[in-house]
Amino acid sequence: MSDAPHYDCDFYGDDFIRDPQPHYAAMRKLGAVVYLPRLGNYAVVQYSAVREALRNVGVYRSGEGVAGDDVGCQFLRGNTLASDPPLHDQLRRAMGEPLLPRALEQHRAWIEAAAEEMIDALCVRRRFDGMLDLARYLPMTIVTKLVGLPEDGRDNMLKWAAASFDILGVQNDRGRFGMECIKEMRRWIAERATPDTLRPGSWTARIFDLSGRGDLPAALAPLLIRDYINPSLDTTISATGELIYQLGQCPDQWDLIRRDQSLIHRAIEEAVRLATPIRSFTRAVASDHSLGGVELKAGSRVMLVFASANRDESRYTDPDRFDVHRAQNAHLGFGHGIHMCVGMNLARLEMQALLAAMVPRVRRLHVGQPSITLNNTIRSYSRLPVTLEAEVPLRPRRDQKPGRA
Repeated sequence: MSDAPHYDCDFYGDDFIRDPQPHYAAMRKLGAVVYLPRLGNYAVVQYSAVREALRNVGVYRSGEGVAGDDVGCQFLRGNTLASDPPLHDQLRRAMGEPLLPRALEQHRAWIEAAAEEMIDALCVRRRFDGMLDLARYLPMTIVTKLVGLPEDGRDNMLKWAAASFDILGVQNDRGRFGMECIKEMRRWIAERATPDTLRPGSWTARIFDLSGRGDLPAALAPLLIRDYINPSLDTTISATGELIYQLGQCPDQWDLIRRDQSLIHRAIEEAVRLATPIRSFTRAVASDHSLGGVELKAGSRVMLVFASANRDESRYTDPDRFDVHRAQNAHLGFGHGIHMCVGMNLARLEMQALLAAMVPRVRRLHVGQPSITLNNTIRSYSRLPVTLEAEVPLRPRRDQKPGRA
């Protein structure tokens, strides 16, 4: 029996997913680390303790898997996320180079143009679904082009990505369905994601180039292709949806951004903090260790609850408020340490392009009640009614001459 405070909940149940913040607040009041008896896992819920565990990769290990149960851990073990050095470092180097800021700069112009075209079209429509028509559009446009999969792979990317995050919870109905989807994805990669079918110069084609030159073992190539498919969409879509929702809920903050575009980066970080797209990943405790006043035994599994840490009252003043002037917003929405989100620079670039396109075109956003996506790991909206008040006349796109449609 654990001596940590117990909190009895169904962490991966529908009711918890729909309204998690009261649970997180209740857990934080009990302590930095609580025990979830239904899962047999510890939950690390306060900011300082989550950050400490993320930094201590010698004790809190990812190589045994990062899902909420043993089935998910074993099924997805060995990819970049669920690996430890030196394998992790090798995978990260191979995968991460195209996602570094200097590499992404070559794509900035066309990403900004795509954002402007999208916002122009939505200003004409005025009413639309903020998730289907806005939050998904730019990530899907960008990632499908850069990842470089054949058409049938691109069409399934959202399904496969959602499935992988369901498996990273527990094997409830969602997790079991996710297993079948990922088995389908693995078969597709083996049969269809071959050097002759991938877009030349794309991220996936580059992986095969590295393998062909002997810079990457051939056995690791499929793992990295999966890594490009699975985490590259849902997290950015989640954060973008939260950004739009908050700007609609907080018109004063949108006015501040329109007056001072230097606040765009702070708005993005606030949206990522509040959304915290990844609710939780787990770690296996490699040796006896004390965290947050709780003695953890070797072999224990701890859940690092990023979504709770990012609303920790001891870290943030008025933590539920969207505040573009918030200082020292060192959130954990992209993780921390060696497993920090490899795609965070692309996510930031996409949201920067989105807000920069909106500033001269959108006077006000009105949002309705969002619907919550039921996913074991990803926190996101499935629907978000949006109405835009556009500036008139619309500012012409960069490829148009004034006065021409």
